[in-house]
Amino acid sequence: RVLFRSMEQMIQEAQLEKMRLKAKKLEKVVIVLSVVMLLVYIVVGCMLMFQDNGISTLSGAEAVIFVAEIIFVVAVLSLGTGLLLWMIIVKHAYDKFNIGFKSKYVLQVISAIEGFEKLQYVPKGGFTWDDVRNAAAVNCGDKRYYDSEDLLMGEYENTRFKISDVNTYKMVRMSKKNRVEEIFSGQMICLYQFDDKKKSNGHVQIFEKKFMSNMIGWKAENEIYTENETFNSRFSVFAHDEHNAYYILTPQRMEKIMHFAEVMNGQVSFVFRDEKLFVAVRRPSMFDASMDEPVSKQTKNIMEDAEFIQMAKEILIAS
Repeated sequence: RVLFRSMEQMIQEAQLEKMRLKAKKLEKVVIVLSVVMLLVYIVVGCMLMFQDNGISTLSGAEAVIFVAEIIFVVAVLSLGTGLLLWMIIVKHAYDKFNIGFKSKYVLQVISAIEGFEKLQYVPKGGFTWDDVRNAAAVNCGDKRYYDSEDLLMGEYENTRFKISDVNTYKMVRMSKKNRVEEIFSGQMICLYQFDDKKKSNGHVQIFEKKFMSNMIGWKAENEIYTENETFNSRFSVFAHDEHNAYYILTPQRMEKIMHFAEVMNGQVSFVFRDEKLFVAVRRPSMFDASMDEPVSKQTKNIMEDAEFIQMAKEILIAS
């Protein structure tokens, strides 16, 4: 079985590598075309400046303004043409490569890691806005602008999990204008397994203090202080039930949470609710393929993303 999986992975690597190289080649073609179009626009701009009714008929100030307008138009047209070519040609090729990478290769690599099984990947799937609001790990923001995709589901060491990219936004008023502002962009994971004796009675929320103000939404009514001063200095804890919070936040679990935060080295939050643990991390999109690196060398990135799931599970089962 291991040999079969290894051969299948090699075949997938070869196919995806062809797709990556094609996307990379198209990127170079678009760069060349963009440079050519820039030169064309410059030539046309020069012709407009030096035609009979062009710059020679203008005064000094008018000539400067005219030249500035030509340069501006050339710059805008060049940039617009480059972006349009990239969207039409390169992005289409990259998206095709990226979806294949995530839906096939990523699952193969993770499935080969001991403990992972029953994996499913849904490119357009994710957590609902209500899921994020009820989890209370991040501010869910305005439902109109909410987005979640790249859903990975499965089991790790008999613990079910769901992990997905999550993006939340809010509308803000600035200088008499409305603007959509990002609140959170990263991943959220939900793990489902406490033993029957280890369920959280309501929400127990843990937020890093230095990131708390721009990340959290609603908070439970009671702020909790543990006996671990190092933990208290780094995290704020909120819970509906004080006794339940102390029951959940055992010394071992607090050590696991601090270790997780150190490894992630970014904005993290944790919420225990019923039999579930929610963990949110502000970080780049999960399992994304790179056009600049051979597929065979991207396995390390996939395994680092899988480590996120493994470490979160250690927090869940800590006694």
